[in-house]
Amino acid sequence: MKKEFLVIFSAAWILITACGGGDKVVVKDGEVSVSDLPKVAEKMNEGVKDAQDRWEARKAKGDTLAMPYKDLQAYLPEVSGYTKDGGPKGSQVNMPGMGGWSEAEQRYVNGEKEVDIKIMDYNASQMGFAGVTAMYKMGFSSEDDTKKEGSLDIGMKDVAAFETIYKTDQRTKLILIVADRFYIELDNEGSNDPELLRSVAKNMKLSELASK
Repeated sequence: MKKEFLVIFSAAWILITACGGGDKVVVKDGEVSVSDLPKVAEKMNEGVKDAQDRWEARKAKGDTLAMPYKDLQAYLPEVSGYTKDGGPKGSQVNMPGMGGWSEAEQRYVNGEKEVDIKIMDYNASQMGFAGVTAMYKMGFSSEDDTKKEGSLDIGMKDVAAFETIYKTDQRTKLILIVADRFYIELDNEGSNDPELLRSVAKNMKLSELASK
């Protein structure tokens, strides 16, 4: 099974470790606050409903398949100061009765530093991904001695962002959920300055993707 597919579904641990706090969902020493579970469930339901509404709108227009991976590669960006390490890669998976997805990826290098960007279109598996990707839009945040992570507002309509900044490694990660259809993962190795991936994200054609 694809690594990206597993990465998305690994987010399910939030359901059993998350505690609500106003409009935020905050992990508190890994303990579950039973009184806050209704808040978590409510926010999850809102996210899933939004995703379902978007899917129904696309379905009404006959748009039920993932974009061909070659088309998806056109949305891979340039990264200032980095060069592409070879050409883009991509693939498409079709699972009869279960939908499918397409993905494109590119690696960029600058000396010992490396940036990897992956874009997945899960339009054909919308219902299977809706609940998990909704978790990234819940306002979840967490911090310990090794990393700090949480939702991030990058100022773009229909784009939810979730950022991880590692403290003990020179690494950052940024996950974008675009219009409840595209899952984008940006990984930076060699620096834990979050501004690099934030800048890359803001220069991607996310508004165009969101309109699909």
